[in-house]
Amino acid sequence: MMYAEFTELIIGGIQQGTTRKIVVNLEKVISFRAAPHESGTVLETRRGDIHVEEKYDQVKELFNNNNGLAPVLMPVK
Repeated sequence: MMYAEFTELIIGGIQQGTTRKIVVNLEKVISFRAAPHESGTVLETRRGDIHVEEKYDQVKELFNNNNGLAPVLMPVK
């Protein structure tokens, strides 16, 4: 198992707009995508999405180092 620490952006509820440090098991992340308005990255897990402050390129590099494989871009039709 490989864990990484991220800064989570809380986007709803009473604490909306605040941040907190979280540790994520990278094996539990199904996919990740750039968040709207360049506000970081969204990590998709079975239990829900996690919005993190780290930029998409930083997260992509982390997964490249972990798995040894670069993500493949699908062609847009």
